[in-house]
Amino acid sequence: MEETLTTLFATWPFGIFFLVAGLCIGSFLNVCICRLPAGKSIVWPPSQCVSCQTPIAWYDNIPVVSYLVLGGRCRRCGATFSARYMIVELVTGLLWFGYWLAYFKLGIRSGADHPGVYLVHVALVSALLASGVIDYDRKEIYTAITNFAVGAGVVGSFIWPAVQQIGMYDQIRWLPDITGLERVDAAVLSLVGASVGVGVISATRFLGALAFRREAMGVGDAYLMAAIGACLGWEATILVFMVAPFIGLPFGFWQLWRERKQTQAEAGEEAEEPPPPKVGYASFVTTVLGFALFLAAALEARPAWGLAARGLVLAGLVAFGISFLLLRREEGAGAEEPSEEESPAKEETPEQAGHEIPYGPFLGMAACVVMLVQNYAVDWFRPGLQALFSEWLGRAV
Repeated sequence: MEETLTTLFATWPFGIFFLVAGLCIGSFLNVCICRLPAGKSIVWPPSQCVSCQTPIAWYDNIPVVSYLVLGGRCRRCGATFSARYMIVELVTGLLWFGYWLAYFKLGIRSGADHPGVYLVHVALVSALLASGVIDYDRKEIYTAITNFAVGAGVVGSFIWPAVQQIGMYDQIRWLPDITGLERVDAAVLSLVGASVGVGVISATRFLGALAFRREAMGVGDAYLMAAIGACLGWEATILVFMVAPFIGLPFGFWQLWRERKQTQAEAGEEAEEPPPPKVGYASFVTTVLGFALFLAAALEARPAWGLAARGLVLAGLVAFGISFLLLRREEGAGAEEPSEEESPAKEETPEQAGHEIPYGPFLGMAACVVMLVQNYAVDWFRPGLQALFSEWLGRAV
């Protein structure tokens, strides 16, 4: 059945279908981008003009085409629509078609020419695109989007274990025998990937707060990395975390240049030193414990998975679950309303808000790149990692 479906997916009619489907998904992403920050339903009411509130007819809601035909204006009142609506639709369609082309025609990534792998990956790409646009605009990441991506990763891995198989370090075509059931093993590995994604963000937040006396990364980035880890596996999650800073570097330099161009009046104002962020020791300790348990499970599983190794994996997942709950508690504590005795904080101007660098879009871009180059990256670092691991293991033994 899967072989037949894979053969159908590789035909050009399916490629055109995924291009059109991507354009339609892009139209839905525009709804999410506009309505989620406003606290509105993404299902009802149907699309309507924000100026005259007139429902948009189906023939005026055809992705990309309707925008070009109407010149980016409402048919009834003539109000102008942002060109970003068309751009999001077009980018989504091109991404869906581009990954189909890369996986099924060009064979860029070994094992990715699989229906389940493709569907989970484009679901993640769509979620990352919507989340990245919102994060860039509002410096916020919405769990409605990241929870969908985590669910797509876990459920998709259960239905199609190949989703996790292609992310294995040694590119083998079988999964670790954690539970004895292949589909469940794949779902567990998806949860491990999500846990590692949360863990690297939690550790970075803790170390950044200690070293720089400021928040290094937001809790929303932990949700985003959990989604990436659930869909791509823990190894890809580490690569994403390593690649993202290089993608964000040009933007960071541009932001620094903007700050230097501030007016003399702003430069002359004496800015108050912001209070240092609260350091979450509890979440950091449980994160380190989770990593230690996963490492112990990997060592215990050599040469075969036993009861002890399986118990360590379960304990590691529990530790990361506790770490994530503590991280959310810290986020809630940091968002408490100031008392009446405290002076209200000044609202940020758009210029001041623009100086904050949202990291979510760069994590999303890095994930899109890693989907294509993970095999090559692993092959590049494999000899050194194997030699280092073998030498370390030999000394430990």
